[in-house]
Amino acid sequence: MFKKMILAVAASAFLLLSVGVSAEPAVQVLDCKLNDGMTRDDAHALNAKWLKWAHEIAGTDEITSSFVSAIVGDFGGFMWVDSYPSLAVWAAINEAELADDDPELSAAFDALQTCSSSSLLRPEQTEPAK
Repeated sequence: MFKKMILAVAASAFLLLSVGVSAEPAVQVLDCKLNDGMTRDDAHALNAKWLKWAHEIAGTDEITSSFVSAIVGDFGGFMWVDSYPSLAVWAAINEAELADDDPELSAAFDALQTCSSSSLLRPEQTEPAK
């Protein structure tokens, strides 16, 4: 529920801002923990279904999604890092209601994880010095 609320507010704000910068890529990061009894394999299998849904909604296969966990240290959970080719594609995904389109998938995510924060980032690639 937390994720849906944040996404709805952010989607509305970014729709207004995306007019001039819609061609710029966007990266969304969700900070999550697996719920009791859930595994990394469960997360990958469920996320593959979400990614298929997202590709269909956006009409592009340029959306990527990664399960990110610590190699060294422990930050207490994992992150979803989702990359979108533009803010317009991100907004299309976040305007769509997963709970309405696929209530079983939405419920499965609620059972899988608890997410505490979400950030939408604009990557700016640095070119090497000449």
